[in-house]
Formats: sequence, structure tokens, C-alpha cells
Amino acid sequence: MFALVKTFAALLLILPVVLGSPALAPRQNTADFYLVATSSDANYNLKPLRISGIDASLITGTPAKFYLDGQNLRVHGTSDPYPPYTWIGFGVAAFGCSVDGPVNIFAGSSSNECARASPFALTSYDQNAQLGARAIWNWDWTGSFFACSGGSVRYSTTSTLSGCTPIKLWTVPAVA
Repeated sequence: MFALVKTFAALLLILPVVLGSPALAPRQNTADFYLVATSSDANYNLKPLRISGIDASLITGTPAKFYLDGQNLRVHGTSDPYPPYTWIGFGVAAFGCSVDGPVNIFAGSSSNECARASPFALTSYDQNAQLGARAIWNWDWTGSFFACSGGSVRYSTTSTLSGCTPIKLWTVPAVA
């Protein structure tokens, strides 16, 4: 019996080598993935999150490959080994920061004192596992990502955003 347990344990250790496990960049906590939107609006449903300049979009640009670096959502890009961060660009309001802002993707820091690069997280959705994990920001279940005119992606700490459609962002594995 003990020999069987030892054999099983040894198989578990070499299984990732045999099947092939993804190579992770330094500080990379997850394998690469795409973020795909689901929405009640057919224009934005099942669309990958793209990069258009520094803006996240569901319509224009190149589909982005993401990974988590701690609680930072990073994008593999041309600026490796220091890949761009994903920022929520909350605007500066009269008495502090606004409750919504665009999702931007760029390397370095932001001059916007209200912009935030973390915390992003991935959470399982037990009702529909084939969608992968859901991307959330700041562990805020009342806030949402939204698709707005032209497919631009915004985040709001409220559950509605005038003129925009709520979306959920789900991971889909990026195969090399």
C-alpha cells in the first residue's frame, strides 16, 4: 500500500512536466489569459478585451494577453521585461475622485492622482465553470465593468453608468 502511495505521489510531481506546464515570467502568478466580455448587448457579447493606444476596447485594437502579478493585471507587450499595467483612470472630481473611469493599459505610473492599478483579482464562478474565472477590481461586487460608445471599456463603483452596457470579463486561456 505504501509503495502505491509513493508511486502515485511521484506521478503527481512529474505530471506537469509530462503534460507541459506554461512558462511563467518573473513575478507572474497566473498563466496567460485573454479577457472576454459577456453582455446582454450582442455588440459586446463574447468580444475579447483589446488594446487601442492606451485604451481598453471591445471593438478596436489588438486582443491583449493578460496575467496577474500579485494584484496587478498586466499585459504582455513590447515593453517587456516591464509589461504595462492595467489602470482604472478615475477622474478627479471637485471633492475627491470620481466613481467611474476608463480602463487604460500603459507602462509606468499615472499622473492622475485618482488612477488605480490594483487590486485586480480572478474569482471562480461556480454556476458556469466553462467561462473561466471572472475578473473583478478592488473586491467590489457592486461595481462593474461597462462597454460604452465605440466599445470603450470603463469601470464604475456603482452598478449603473449612463449610456453604457454592463459587461462581465472572463478569462480564456491563451495558448502559445
